[in-house]
Amino acid sequence: MKKEEIRALIAKAQEKDSEALGILVDGHVDLVWSVVHRFKSMGGDIDDLFQVGCTGLLKAIEGFNASFDTTLTTYAVPLIIGEIKAYLRSLTPVKVSRQVKINAYKIAIAKDELTKNLGREPTLTELAKQTDLDEEHVILALNAPTQATSLDYSEGDDTPLFERLVDSNEKTFDERVALKEIVSEIGKKEQTLLYLRYDLGLTQSEVAERLSMNQVAVSRLEKKILKELKKKMS
Repeated sequence: MKKEEIRALIAKAQEKDSEALGILVDGHVDLVWSVVHRFKSMGGDIDDLFQVGCTGLLKAIEGFNASFDTTLTTYAVPLIIGEIKAYLRSLTPVKVSRQVKINAYKIAIAKDELTKNLGREPTLTELAKQTDLDEEHVILALNAPTQATSLDYSEGDDTPLFERLVDSNEKTFDERVALKEIVSEIGKKEQTLLYLRYDLGLTQSEVAERLSMNQVAVSRLEKKILKELKKKMS
């Protein structure tokens, strides 16, 4: 279907047109399956994963805004992944090792550099060569269940950053998006500190070493960032 046709169907589906909704779901079944297959080795019945993935697709259709400069497919994938990850976590809480998180960080940097130099997405082999990792470890890092949960969990502190900034018991998707947007507006140094602390789970001392700071300075800067973010989120 053409982009205009899909957007017309979305508008109808958001007006509770069941036929339009059915057409959209049928047209994106392959998308859901493609995401499901990325998680089939991580537990859970594959048919259950598909049903959960479809929930993400339905949320994408419901939440899609015509002003978005993107396609339904691009908008839906993170929601589908989010639903599947939440389902898998409900089955068996998974902690990704610090080394896998560090590998993922190295891969993200390498991917950005290679994409700029090559003018295209790098291959698995190119990423492995650039990071001095074997392809198996690259795949593991790229598919780690919690890799895309930036700001949601800290290995060094069992309290997720989001929980520390939002007081309400109801943590909505919109609030999480708002937090990520706010973080994107702060300085690069501050973003890096948050990434190292809350994505990679590094201690303040380890962050200090990475940023060429002392531990006290890192602690003060982190407290300042959290205070400012909490104020903006209130």
